[in-house]
Amino acid sequence: MESPFHDLGRALRRRWPGNRATPCAVADPFATLTVQLRLTRVVGEIRRLECDQGRWARAHHLAAATRAYDDLLLDAARLAGLPVPDAQPAIRRVMIESALRHDGWSW
Repeated sequence: MESPFHDLGRALRRRWPGNRATPCAVADPFATLTVQLRLTRVVGEIRRLECDQGRWARAHHLAAATRAYDDLLLDAARLAGLPVPDAQPAIRRVMIESALRHDGWSW
């Protein structure tokens, strides 16, 4: 019969492979929240720009906001410890968004 701590021990062994004494590096939760907040704001700006047909230099502002969003996604991937795929920006964006959402990120 297995004790209730059997699963806990197995989870800890997976968390610290090789019986090393230090746990895996965990990102600062406030840095994570900051990036999530910034992602939320930039996504809101992109949506607003997409709907605003009368904006002067709309394409320029939309391109700048999209680049800022891509940079924030790269920051988020680094914080989450995800590998950054070597692909075109649009494909990389979808891959990183999917991986972050799979890891529980929301924005």
